[in-house]
Amino acid sequence: MITNNNHSHFDDDAKKQDHTFFSKLVIPYQKSKAAVWSELDKVIPELPAAREINHWHRLSFLAVAATALILTGTSLILRFYSTTMNTSVNEHFTVMLPDNSKVEMNAESTLRYHPFWWRFSRNIQFSGEGYFEIEKGSRLEVSSSNGTTIVLGTSFNIYNRENKYKVTCHSGKVKVVSKSNQEAVLTPGYHADVNQNGNIAVNKVAKPEESVEWGHPMFNFSSVPLEQVFRTIETHYNISIETAQKFDFTYTAYFPQDIKLEECLNLICKPFGLTFVKISENKFLILQK
Repeated sequence: MITNNNHSHFDDDAKKQDHTFFSKLVIPYQKSKAAVWSELDKVIPELPAAREINHWHRLSFLAVAATALILTGTSLILRFYSTTMNTSVNEHFTVMLPDNSKVEMNAESTLRYHPFWWRFSRNIQFSGEGYFEIEKGSRLEVSSSNGTTIVLGTSFNIYNRENKYKVTCHSGKVKVVSKSNQEAVLTPGYHADVNQNGNIAVNKVAKPEESVEWGHPMFNFSSVPLEQVFRTIETHYNISIETAQKFDFTYTAYFPQDIKLEECLNLICKPFGLTFVKISENKFLILQK
């Protein structure tokens, strides 16, 4: 009997609690479905499961962003990484490009290209003098301060020093573009001279091989203005030559490049009745006797 009375007491308490619970419960049946979902949205982000989902979403976003950053950085390195080659006085150097094209560089010349980007764009920046043997393939550009040479597969010589720009075609076909956007197409045996104004003069060359005589240990001058001869000697011996006056002579000679400087100057000056004076270790003055 005691057990039954207690059980009845517990049932009465449960009913009172249920009544109290349901009396406090307000069911927002009058709200729209959109309003109900809006209320739920305020609660769901606070749940542990929702926080875990957001956490993984953030991790995924960071992973994608990091991957994109790495790919972008790698592409920039491949695109802009460059190799630069320089030759000093009395130095000749042969550069092999990624496609087996070859450039023989004369003294005091500079060549720059992008090795990792070569298969996409064959571009070279060049100054000085060089003989190019280019493998057939996509368009190739050699850019210099005084003009641009465009080729597909050919061999040619470029001379780009100070304000002078000369291109001699040995095989194939090349296009020369000046700073003023004048153009000339060269075939074997022709060379283009580009002046300071960007005008191009195309001429037939009797002996195209003379344009690369610098690749051999011989000086070969054929009716060359004397002032230009002195500029060549300056480059070869790393000296400075001044003239007391302007000499309107042309010079023709063929002699080894490994002779002593004084002997070289004598060979040049003697035919014109000139002499030279050594001002300092690397500076000489040319005078009329």
